[in-house]
Amino acid sequence: MIDRTKLGTYFDIFMNVVKQPRCSITIIAKNIGHTGRGRRRATISEYLKHMYESGISLKPNLFLKDYDDPQRKAYLCRKNDRHKIGETFKLLREDRKVTYVAFISGLCDFFLTSRDPTLDLSTYDLEVVESSILYSPIFIIPQGWHLPFDKAAQNVLGYQFEEGNLERESCGILDWKELDMRIFDSMRENVRRPFTEVSEITGVFSSTVKEHFYKHVLPCCNVAHYFFPKGYDFYMKNLIRIHTKCEKSIVNALKCLPCTTYVYPLEKGLIITLFHENINITMTFIEKMEENGVIEHYTLFTPLWYDHI
Repeated sequence: MIDRTKLGTYFDIFMNVVKQPRCSITIIAKNIGHTGRGRRRATISEYLKHMYESGISLKPNLFLKDYDDPQRKAYLCRKNDRHKIGETFKLLREDRKVTYVAFISGLCDFFLTSRDPTLDLSTYDLEVVESSILYSPIFIIPQGWHLPFDKAAQNVLGYQFEEGNLERESCGILDWKELDMRIFDSMRENVRRPFTEVSEITGVFSSTVKEHFYKHVLPCCNVAHYFFPKGYDFYMKNLIRIHTKCEKSIVNALKCLPCTTYVYPLEKGLIITLFHENINITMTFIEKMEENGVIEHYTLFTPLWYDHI
């Protein structure tokens, strides 16, 4: 194996999974030069296991591309009655119509998503501050994984921003059979889940699972990949609602950061989940982006209680 830091090896393993989400340990070992006498394939397997257990990386997730049916929606909500907000969060987590919910501080109490048009948030005594179609989230592959956060933030500010927004195009109506949806549900939180396990859940042969996955499921999805050099739990997190005419440039600039950044395109503007080590540095570079006209205006939220997406 070529000389490299352990973190560099982790990132090389991560990038192999990015390029081929279900690539085998043997292929990863070959691609990063971990072959030959005295070099155990099991070492790469142990590294990948450690990455997932420590939160340096997370198991790759499946996200549906943009479809008119089912259509994702995002909501920023405020609870009218200020009592038992935590209880409301727990109830929202248990609601099968809610695909994700975060309890946040700021001008709103909850950020949540759903694909069910019958979801009635008034039953939770929630005022919808903003709702929007939620287009397929973007999970940015970090190129600044080896840099300290302050240096990476400076690189973001040094990016040559220009106007241009992300495309928002629908793929139409999702035409899946029941088996395809069951396979998707079984693998959405781990694209690398063995087909034999999915076979036991769905009740069909693993060869059938494999065929449907590659032929029907994967082409209709995007795969989310995550990298956090110091581990997912190490970093502070902020949710930022921004309006800008420079969406494409912002997405490209955020590649300079050490961690994966989550970008949720709405009908107008973006919601960004930013992982960082210093709120003062973070606020400074966001403020400068606003001063420079890259961001028209923004609202900052702090996640208090949430599950990883």
